[in-house]
Amino acid sequence: MFFRKARRGLVIELTPHRTLVAGLAAWDDEPLLIDCMAEFEAEDREGLRSWLQSKHERSFVPAYCSFAPKDWQLVRESISPRRLAEPTYLTELARDRLKLISPNEWQLHLLQPLEGELVLPTGAQRPVLISAVPHAAVRETQQLLLDLGIMPYRLEVGVLPTIGAILGYNDRRDDTRACVMLQIGPEESTAWILGKEGVHTPAPIKIGYTSIEKLAMKELALVDAAEVHARLMTVEEELLLRATRLVRPLVRELKPIFDSYELTTGQRVGEIFCNALPPWLTWISEPLANGAGLENFAIDCNEWLPTVNLRADPELIFTPKWFSLLALIAQIGSPQANGKP
Repeated sequence: MFFRKARRGLVIELTPHRTLVAGLAAWDDEPLLIDCMAEFEAEDREGLRSWLQSKHERSFVPAYCSFAPKDWQLVRESISPRRLAEPTYLTELARDRLKLISPNEWQLHLLQPLEGELVLPTGAQRPVLISAVPHAAVRETQQLLLDLGIMPYRLEVGVLPTIGAILGYNDRRDDTRACVMLQIGPEESTAWILGKEGVHTPAPIKIGYTSIEKLAMKELALVDAAEVHARLMTVEEELLLRATRLVRPLVRELKPIFDSYELTTGQRVGEIFCNALPPWLTWISEPLANGAGLENFAIDCNEWLPTVNLRADPELIFTPKWFSLLALIAQIGSPQANGKP
Protein backbone atom coordinates (compact mmCIF):
# COMPACT_ATOMS: atom_id res chain seq x y z
CA MET A 1 0.00 0.00 0.00
CA PHE A 2 1.27 3.48 -0.89
CA PHE A 3 1.18 6.31 1.59
CA ARG A 4 1.22 9.96 0.57
CA LYS A 5 2.71 12.49 2.96
CA ALA A 6 0.00 14.92 4.12
CA ARG A 7 0.50 18.36 2.58
CA ARG A 8 0.53 21.41 4.83
CA GLY A 9 -1.87 24.20 4.01
CA LEU A 10 -1.58 27.97 4.00
CA VAL A 11 -4.21 30.71 4.18
CA ILE A 12 -3.24 34.36 3.80
CA GLU A 13 -5.10 37.65 4.12
CA LEU A 14 -3.71 40.76 2.44
CA THR A 15 -5.03 44.13 3.61
CA PRO A 16 -3.66 47.65 3.07
CA HIS A 17 -2.29 47.70 6.63
CA ARG A 18 -1.23 44.17 7.55
CA THR A 19 -0.78 40.62 6.30
CA LEU A 20 -2.17 37.75 8.34
CA VAL A 21 -1.20 34.13 7.67
CA ALA A 22 -2.28 30.85 9.19
CA GLY A 23 -0.83 27.38 8.65
CA LEU A 24 -2.96 24.25 8.36
CA ALA A 25 -1.53 20.93 9.52
CA ALA A 26 -2.89 19.24 6.37
CA TRP A 27 -5.37 20.10 3.63
CA ASP A 28 -6.96 16.68 4.10
CA ASP A 29 -7.73 17.07 7.83
CA GLU A 30 -11.36 16.88 8.88
CA PRO A 31 -11.93 19.21 10.58
CA LEU A 32 -9.08 21.48 9.46
CA LEU A 33 -6.45 22.13 12.13
CA ILE A 34 -4.76 25.56 12.39
CA ASP A 35 -1.34 24.92 13.91
CA CYS A 36 0.50 28.24 13.44
CA MET A 37 -0.17 31.91 12.75
CA ALA A 38 1.78 35.09 12.08
CA GLU A 39 1.20 38.79 11.45
CA PHE A 40 3.30 41.16 9.33
CA GLU A 41 3.10 44.79 8.34
CA ALA A 42 1.83 45.11 4.79
CA GLU A 43 5.26 46.24 3.52
CA ASP A 44 7.24 43.53 5.34
CA ARG A 45 7.62 41.13 2.42
CA GLU A 46 10.98 39.78 3.59
CA GLY A 47 9.58 38.87 6.99
CA LEU A 48 6.71 37.02 5.36
CA ARG A 49 9.00 35.24 2.92
CA SER A 50 11.30 34.13 5.75
CA TRP A 51 8.34 32.79 7.76
CA LEU A 52 7.07 30.84 4.76
CA GLN A 53 10.45 29.25 4.19
CA SER A 54 10.57 28.15 7.83
CA LYS A 55 7.18 26.44 7.58
CA HIS A 56 7.17 24.95 4.07
CA GLU A 57 9.71 22.94 2.11
CA ARG A 58 8.32 23.72 -1.33
CA SER A 59 9.56 26.58 -3.48
CA PHE A 60 5.92 27.44 -4.24
CA VAL A 61 3.32 27.00 -1.50
CA PRO A 62 -0.30 26.44 -2.58
CA ALA A 63 -2.61 28.75 -0.63
CA TYR A 64 -6.07 30.17 -0.27
CA CYS A 65 -5.77 33.96 -0.33
CA SER A 66 -7.98 36.97 0.31
CA PHE A 67 -7.26 40.54 -0.64
CA ALA A 68 -8.82 44.02 -0.49
CA PRO A 69 -8.79 45.55 -3.99
CA LYS A 70 -8.96 49.33 -3.77
CA ASP A 71 -11.64 49.88 -6.41
CA TRP A 72 -13.80 46.84 -5.64
CA GLN A 73 -17.54 47.46 -5.75
CA LEU A 74 -20.39 45.54 -4.15
CA VAL A 75 -23.82 46.87 -5.08
CA ARG A 76 -27.31 45.53 -4.39
CA GLU A 77 -29.57 45.93 -7.41
CA SER A 78 -32.84 44.47 -8.67
CA ILE A 79 -32.35 42.61 -11.95
CA SER A 80 -34.03 40.04 -14.20
CA PRO A 81 -31.84 36.89 -13.84
CA ARG A 82 -33.31 35.21 -16.91
CA ARG A 83 -31.81 38.01 -19.01
CA LEU A 84 -28.30 36.90 -17.99
CA ALA A 85 -28.47 34.52 -20.94
CA GLU A 86 -28.35 37.60 -23.21
CA PRO A 87 -24.72 38.29 -24.26
CA THR A 88 -24.77 42.03 -23.42
CA TYR A 89 -27.04 42.13 -20.36
CA LEU A 90 -24.30 41.91 -17.70
CA THR A 91 -22.18 44.48 -19.53
CA GLU A 92 -25.14 46.86 -19.71
CA LEU A 93 -25.77 46.36 -15.98
CA ALA A 94 -22.15 47.22 -15.20
CA ARG A 95 -22.33 50.41 -17.27
CA ASP A 96 -25.74 51.56 -16.01
CA ARG A 97 -25.68 50.55 -12.34
CA LEU A 98 -21.96 50.55 -11.46
CA LYS A 99 -20.98 53.33 -13.87
CA LEU A 100 -18.07 51.30 -15.25
CA ILE A 101 -16.68 52.83 -18.43
CA SER A 102 -14.96 49.61 -19.60
CA PRO A 103 -16.80 46.60 -18.10
CA ASN A 104 -14.51 44.18 -19.96
CA GLU A 105 -11.69 45.31 -17.66
CA TRP A 106 -13.59 44.08 -14.61
CA GLN A 107 -14.37 40.65 -13.16
CA LEU A 108 -18.13 40.62 -12.58
CA HIS A 109 -20.11 38.19 -10.40
CA LEU A 110 -23.76 38.19 -9.38
CA LEU A 111 -24.43 36.80 -5.89
CA GLN A 112 -27.57 36.02 -3.92
CA PRO A 113 -27.87 38.66 -1.14
CA LEU A 114 -28.56 36.16 1.66
CA GLU A 115 -26.88 32.88 0.71
CA GLY A 116 -23.94 34.35 -1.22
CA GLU A 117 -24.31 31.75 -3.99
CA LEU A 118 -23.90 32.65 -7.66
CA VAL A 119 -27.10 33.80 -9.35
CA LEU A 120 -28.31 31.45 -12.08
CA PRO A 121 -29.84 32.79 -15.33
CA THR A 122 -33.38 31.81 -14.35
CA GLY A 123 -36.27 33.34 -12.46
CA ALA A 124 -38.14 36.62 -12.16
CA GLN A 125 -36.98 40.10 -11.11
CA ARG A 126 -35.25 40.06 -7.72
CA PRO A 127 -32.42 41.73 -5.75
CA VAL A 128 -28.86 40.51 -6.31
CA LEU A 129 -25.37 41.64 -5.32
CA ILE A 130 -23.11 42.76 -8.15
CA SER A 131 -19.45 42.25 -7.30
CA ALA A 132 -16.92 44.00 -9.55
CA VAL A 133 -13.14 43.57 -9.23
CA PRO A 134 -10.66 45.18 -11.65
CA HIS A 135 -8.72 42.54 -13.62
CA ALA A 136 -5.62 44.68 -13.06
CA ALA A 137 -5.95 44.33 -9.27
CA VAL A 138 -6.26 40.55 -9.57
CA ARG A 139 -3.17 40.30 -11.79
CA GLU A 140 -1.15 42.58 -9.51
CA THR A 141 -2.03 40.53 -6.42
CA GLN A 142 -1.33 37.23 -8.16
CA GLN A 143 2.11 38.50 -9.18
CA LEU A 144 2.82 39.70 -5.64
CA LEU A 145 1.94 36.28 -4.26
CA LEU A 146 4.06 34.48 -6.86
CA ASP A 147 7.02 36.74 -6.03
CA LEU A 148 6.63 35.61 -2.40
CA GLY A 149 6.65 31.94 -3.41
CA ILE A 150 2.89 31.53 -2.94
CA MET A 151 0.78 29.74 -5.55
CA PRO A 152 -2.75 31.18 -5.14
CA TYR A 153 -5.10 28.22 -5.45
CA ARG A 154 -7.99 30.62 -4.89
CA LEU A 155 -8.10 34.41 -4.56
CA GLU A 156 -11.13 36.01 -2.91
CA VAL A 157 -12.22 39.48 -1.88
CA GLY A 158 -11.86 39.17 1.89
CA VAL A 159 -15.08 41.03 2.71
CA LEU A 160 -17.29 38.32 1.19
CA PRO A 161 -16.45 35.33 3.45
CA THR A 162 -16.54 37.70 6.43
CA ILE A 163 -20.08 38.76 5.55
CA GLY A 164 -21.05 35.09 5.27
CA ALA A 165 -19.49 34.30 8.65
CA ILE A 166 -21.38 37.13 10.41
CA LEU A 167 -24.71 36.11 8.86
CA GLY A 168 -24.10 32.49 9.86
CA TYR A 169 -23.04 33.44 13.40
CA ASN A 170 -26.14 35.59 13.95
CA ASP A 171 -28.36 32.86 12.55
CA ARG A 172 -26.92 30.27 14.94
CA ARG A 173 -27.45 32.48 18.01
CA ASP A 174 -30.98 33.50 16.86
CA ASP A 175 -30.15 37.21 16.83
CA THR A 176 -32.96 38.91 14.91
CA ARG A 177 -31.19 42.27 14.66
CA ALA A 178 -29.20 43.44 11.63
CA CYS A 179 -25.44 43.85 11.94
CA VAL A 180 -23.42 46.61 10.29
CA MET A 181 -20.03 45.70 8.87
CA LEU A 182 -18.02 48.91 8.58
CA GLN A 183 -14.79 49.36 6.66
CA ILE A 184 -12.99 52.66 7.22
CA GLY A 185 -10.78 53.71 4.31
CA PRO A 186 -8.50 56.75 3.92
CA GLU A 187 -11.10 59.13 2.47
CA GLU A 188 -14.39 57.25 2.69
CA SER A 189 -16.06 54.49 4.67
CA THR A 190 -18.42 51.73 3.60
CA ALA A 191 -21.18 50.27 5.76
CA TRP A 192 -22.73 46.99 4.63
CA ILE A 193 -25.92 46.14 6.53
CA LEU A 194 -26.41 42.41 7.06
CA GLY A 195 -30.00 41.54 7.88
CA LYS A 196 -32.99 39.31 7.24
CA GLU A 197 -32.99 40.17 3.52
CA GLY A 198 -29.26 39.56 3.15
CA VAL A 199 -26.73 42.27 2.37
CA HIS A 200 -27.76 45.89 1.81
CA THR A 201 -25.19 48.20 0.28
CA PRO A 202 -25.68 51.91 1.09
CA ALA A 203 -23.46 54.32 -0.81
CA PRO A 204 -20.04 54.98 0.80
CA ILE A 205 -19.81 58.02 3.06
CA LYS A 206 -17.16 60.63 2.42
CA ILE A 207 -15.40 60.36 5.78
CA GLY A 208 -12.37 58.14 6.32
CA TYR A 209 -9.57 57.74 8.79
CA THR A 210 -7.73 60.82 7.50
CA SER A 211 -10.60 62.91 8.91
CA ILE A 212 -10.19 61.16 12.27
CA GLU A 213 -6.43 61.80 12.13
CA LYS A 214 -7.00 65.53 11.52
CA LEU A 215 -9.39 65.73 14.46
CA ALA A 216 -6.93 63.84 16.66
CA MET A 217 -4.13 66.19 15.59
CA LYS A 218 -6.22 69.14 16.74
CA GLU A 219 -7.58 67.53 19.93
CA LEU A 220 -4.23 66.16 21.11
CA ALA A 221 -2.05 69.06 19.83
CA LEU A 222 0.05 66.84 17.55
CA VAL A 223 2.17 67.87 14.55
CA ASP A 224 1.67 65.26 11.81
CA ALA A 225 0.13 61.89 10.88
CA ALA A 226 3.13 59.96 12.24
CA GLU A 227 2.64 61.50 15.68
CA VAL A 228 -1.09 60.83 15.49
CA HIS A 229 -0.51 57.15 14.65
CA ALA A 230 1.95 56.73 17.50
CA ARG A 231 -0.41 58.38 19.99
CA LEU A 232 -3.50 56.46 18.85
CA MET A 233 -1.59 53.18 19.07
CA THR A 234 -1.25 53.82 22.81
CA VAL A 235 -4.76 53.38 24.14
CA GLU A 236 -4.82 55.48 27.30
CA GLU A 237 -7.45 57.18 29.43
CA GLU A 238 -7.08 60.58 27.73
CA LEU A 239 -7.66 59.03 24.30
CA LEU A 240 -10.75 57.15 25.46
CA LEU A 241 -12.15 60.34 27.01
CA ARG A 242 -11.77 62.14 23.68
CA ALA A 243 -12.89 59.17 21.56
CA THR A 244 -16.52 60.32 21.37
CA ARG A 245 -15.46 63.59 19.75
CA LEU A 246 -13.11 61.82 17.34
CA VAL A 247 -15.84 59.53 15.97
CA ARG A 248 -18.68 62.08 16.04
CA PRO A 249 -18.47 63.12 12.33
CA LEU A 250 -18.53 59.46 11.26
CA VAL A 251 -21.47 58.67 13.56
CA ARG A 252 -23.34 61.69 12.21
CA GLU A 253 -23.13 60.25 8.68
CA LEU A 254 -23.93 56.67 9.70
CA LYS A 255 -27.10 57.29 11.73
CA PRO A 256 -29.32 58.35 8.78
CA ILE A 257 -28.21 55.19 6.93
CA PHE A 258 -29.28 52.99 9.84
CA ASP A 259 -32.57 54.88 10.26
CA SER A 260 -33.37 54.49 6.56
CA TYR A 261 -32.68 50.76 6.68
CA GLU A 262 -34.91 50.28 9.73
CA LEU A 263 -37.73 52.29 8.15
CA THR A 264 -37.49 50.37 4.86
CA THR A 265 -37.14 46.82 6.21
CA GLY A 266 -38.76 47.02 9.66
CA GLN A 267 -35.67 45.33 11.13
CA ARG A 268 -33.67 46.93 13.92
CA VAL A 269 -29.93 47.52 13.48
CA GLY A 270 -28.30 46.15 16.61
CA GLU A 271 -24.54 45.68 16.23
CA ILE A 272 -21.55 47.05 14.38
CA PHE A 273 -18.36 45.25 13.35
CA CYS A 274 -15.34 47.25 12.18
CA ASN A 275 -13.44 45.23 9.58
CA ALA A 276 -9.74 45.46 8.66
CA LEU A 277 -8.98 48.43 10.90
CA PRO A 278 -5.61 50.18 10.66
CA PRO A 279 -3.44 49.32 13.69
CA TRP A 280 -3.85 52.83 15.11
CA LEU A 281 -7.67 52.56 15.13
CA THR A 282 -8.15 49.28 17.00
CA TRP A 283 -9.79 51.21 19.87
CA ILE A 284 -12.53 52.74 17.70
CA SER A 285 -15.18 49.98 17.72
CA GLU A 286 -16.56 50.63 21.21
CA PRO A 287 -16.94 54.45 21.03
CA LEU A 288 -18.34 54.14 17.50
CA ALA A 289 -20.96 51.63 18.64
CA ASN A 290 -21.86 53.75 21.67
CA GLY A 291 -22.16 56.89 19.58
CA ALA A 292 -24.48 55.18 17.09
CA GLY A 293 -26.61 53.61 19.83
CA LEU A 294 -25.52 50.08 18.88
CA GLU A 295 -23.61 47.24 20.48
CA ASN A 296 -20.10 46.31 19.43
CA PHE A 297 -20.12 42.99 17.55
CA ALA A 298 -18.08 40.93 20.00
CA ILE A 299 -17.04 37.40 19.13
CA ASP A 300 -14.67 35.01 20.84
CA CYS A 301 -12.91 33.61 17.80
CA ASN A 302 -11.50 30.57 19.61
CA GLU A 303 -14.94 29.59 20.90
CA TRP A 304 -16.44 30.19 17.46
CA LEU A 305 -14.04 27.85 15.60
CA PRO A 306 -15.72 24.51 16.51
CA THR A 307 -19.10 25.86 15.36
CA VAL A 308 -17.71 26.19 11.82
CA ASN A 309 -15.88 22.85 11.86
CA LEU A 310 -12.39 24.21 12.61
CA ARG A 311 -9.75 23.38 15.23
CA ALA A 312 -6.72 25.29 16.45
CA ASP A 313 -3.61 24.48 18.42
CA PRO A 314 -4.48 25.27 22.09
CA GLU A 315 -1.62 27.77 22.28
CA LEU A 316 -3.07 29.94 19.49
CA ILE A 317 -5.24 32.86 20.63
CA PHE A 318 -7.19 34.71 17.92
CA THR A 319 -8.23 38.29 18.65
CA PRO A 320 -11.09 39.87 16.61
CA LYS A 321 -8.70 41.15 13.92
CA TRP A 322 -8.28 37.49 12.86
CA PHE A 323 -11.99 36.99 12.26
CA SER A 324 -11.85 37.69 8.50
CA LEU A 325 -9.00 35.23 7.93
CA LEU A 326 -10.76 32.60 10.03
CA ALA A 327 -13.93 33.18 8.03
CA LEU A 328 -11.99 32.34 4.87
CA ILE A 329 -10.67 29.13 6.46
CA ALA A 330 -14.21 28.24 7.57
CA GLN A 331 -15.33 28.61 3.97
CA ILE A 332 -12.57 26.21 2.85
CA GLY A 333 -13.66 23.63 5.42
CA SER A 334 -17.37 23.90 4.62
CA PRO A 335 -19.18 21.08 2.77
CA GLN A 336 -19.79 23.49 -0.13
CA ALA A 337 -16.06 24.14 -0.72
CA ASN A 338 -14.94 23.32 -4.25
CA GLY A 339 -12.06 21.03 -3.41
CA LYS A 340 -8.65 21.77 -1.91
CA PRO A 341 -5.15 22.09 -3.39
